[in-house]
Amino acid sequence: MLTTSRTHVKIAPVIWLVGVTLLLWLGSKGYYRDWFANPYKYPAKAASLTATVLMCVSIILSTRTRVVENYFGGMDKVYQLHKRLGRLSFFIILFHPFFLAVDRLPDVVRFLGAMWFQRPAGERYLWGQNVGVAALLGFAALIAVTLWIKIPYHRWKRTHEWFGLVLLLVIVHILLVDADVAKYPLLRLWMYAILLAAMAAFVYIRFLYRFLGPRFEYVVSDVVRLGEILDVTFAPKGRQMDFKPSQFVYLVIHKEGITPEPHPYSIACGYRLGARFKLGIKQAGDHTRTLNRLEAGDAVTVYGPYGHFSDKFLAGERDCVFIGGGIGITPFIGMWHVALHSEDRYDPDELPQPLTRVHPEIVRTWKSPLVSLFYVCRTLEEASFDKDIRAEVTSSQFHGFEEFEQRGHHYELYLSAQQGRLTADYIDRKVRGGVKDKVVFLCGPSRMTDALIVQFRALGVDRRQIVVEDFNLV
Repeated sequence: MLTTSRTHVKIAPVIWLVGVTLLLWLGSKGYYRDWFANPYKYPAKAASLTATVLMCVSIILSTRTRVVENYFGGMDKVYQLHKRLGRLSFFIILFHPFFLAVDRLPDVVRFLGAMWFQRPAGERYLWGQNVGVAALLGFAALIAVTLWIKIPYHRWKRTHEWFGLVLLLVIVHILLVDADVAKYPLLRLWMYAILLAAMAAFVYIRFLYRFLGPRFEYVVSDVVRLGEILDVTFAPKGRQMDFKPSQFVYLVIHKEGITPEPHPYSIACGYRLGARFKLGIKQAGDHTRTLNRLEAGDAVTVYGPYGHFSDKFLAGERDCVFIGGGIGITPFIGMWHVALHSEDRYDPDELPQPLTRVHPEIVRTWKSPLVSLFYVCRTLEEASFDKDIRAEVTSSQFHGFEEFEQRGHHYELYLSAQQGRLTADYIDRKVRGGVKDKVVFLCGPSRMTDALIVQFRALGVDRRQIVVEDFNLV
């Protein structure tokens, strides 16, 4: 089931695209003095143009391109906007057939019949209407699976592949009805460009990404099972993947009995020159439960890395508060390691200049911010990473919690079943100097992160100091 959080995303480009589309449409109607006699056609056409643009942008956002990710500040932000626009486009397009048929009311039979399939009798417009009805029904079925029907991730992902057919039907509908888009040159050029970009984006992510995307061949080097959590380490077979702490990858496993679709997982370690990396995977669904079959030597393909979650931490300008709920702790593991293990860093003259620019955290001149980490779980049994987090402290330069706390760092396992819901006030009391001047990082269930964002803002934390990794897709 799709969830939408309050994570802030940039929507100005989308508003601009919709605005230009509607201006081109109304300007064309004025220029050609081609006004509708039926006033209900104005909201009908505005709805169809708006929904089409939103759907196209949603498809373009799914391509995982670096330009798109960098502009929106992280792939999680891109996918939040992707699903919001997809949902919004569906509800807006419902106004299109409604207003085209509303003049039949109060005759309900004629009203409903006007929104359904017609006998074309060789009439091109009616063929176009039938294609439009088919597109709407297909769109409704796919949105229902996304919004209201809970199915396994790999099946949900396969349903998304049918959005290409919906887009194709929309294009055919526009061509057959031969209405405003086909009639006005500027609007036609604008809309066909958007539709072509969306179709190209769909072809790329559906058929070409597996070959052209940022891919690396790795093998499983170690698997550790901790309750429902798999701690899996990977080693490169050839070309090495560069990554920053907290980034994530799409993992494809090449083993019989494990479905081969790509799944996103956060990297649960800091950068290593040997390019090995670790994933913490919670076995919560049909696919992840099959990962018990993973063994050392199994081949995998890794796509990525993606994410900008650690950028403000690596900038080192402010001390930080990390709050990870459940499996949302994994992006923090690498950042936590970086914050504590300064003895693992290198002299600047030992590394190539480009590497020191991309990875300030591996250079001895980089000073880590002070970090307060809160690991939020319902019960102790669910805290699969608690031992790993504590081991980082005891194996670090501090060699124990007393020196670690004296330096100004803090770690706490927060058990909500015993202590109730975590609040910003509680964190403010626990963090040395309070949270107002800190950078607050959040990753976990949307209900938790949404509530804490509101509370931190009430405490005076600037919105720009709150960084959220929000990958609640289904």
